[in-house]
Parts: sequence; C-alpha cells; structure tokens
Amino acid sequence: MATHIPTSDGRLGDLIHHISDDVKTIARGELELARLELTHVARSAAADAAVILLGAIVALIGFGMLCVAAVVALAPVIEPLWLRLIIFAAIYFVLGGLMAASFAKRLQTDASPNLGLLKAEARLTARDVARGLRH
Repeated sequence: MATHIPTSDGRLGDLIHHISDDVKTIARGELELARLELTHVARSAAADAAVILLGAIVALIGFGMLCVAAVVALAPVIEPLWLRLIIFAAIYFVLGGLMAASFAKRLQTDASPNLGLLKAEARLTARDVARGLRH
C-alpha cells in the first residue's frame, strides 16, 4: 500500500484520513500477529496432548498386566480371587485418577498462550502512534 504523505498545502482532513488508515493497518497487523500466535499455541498443545494420550494408553496396558501378575501372585496370601481383583481395581482407579489429574494440570499450563509480549507490542505501537500525532 503506497502511502501518500501530505504536503504543507494539504488539508487537515486528508492528514487525519491518512493517519486513520495507518492506524487501521497497524491494528490489522497486530490482530493477525495475535491470531498466528494463538494458532501456533493451539497446534503445539494438540500435539502434546496426543503424545500424552498415547503414552497414557501404553502405560495403562502395562500397568494392567502388572496388576494381573500381582493378583495371581497374591493367591497364597489372599485366597478369594474376587477380593484380590477388587483390591487391585481400587488401586488402579486411584493411581489412574492421580495420573490423569497431573497430566491435565500440565496440559492446562502448556496450553495457555503468553499474550504478554503481544500486549506489550500493542502498547508500544499505540504509544508511538500517539507520539506521532503530537508531532
């Protein structure tokens, strides 16, 4: 976009129009930058979530097999099979819930975009525009 710089014989209305167009262009640029940052953060969080989910599934399978082995090994100590299964099911639910809560908290922290830099850049741009209007 070619910007026409008004000369000293230009009208005040033209100057205000050009400044308004420039501010709109800057605002569009800032919004596009914020959109791109949010898109990047969302994609990164989705990839992290997929890896965590896959790891959790594999861990659950391994933990389930370990529980079966422990249930069988405890046969001489706790004779009723149903009691051994209930004990390990309870352990399984508690540990699974704790792991899920831990990963959910981590994912929530990782998925929060850092908008501080974008806010700071927007403030600096607004300040520079305001200074330019005063001079």
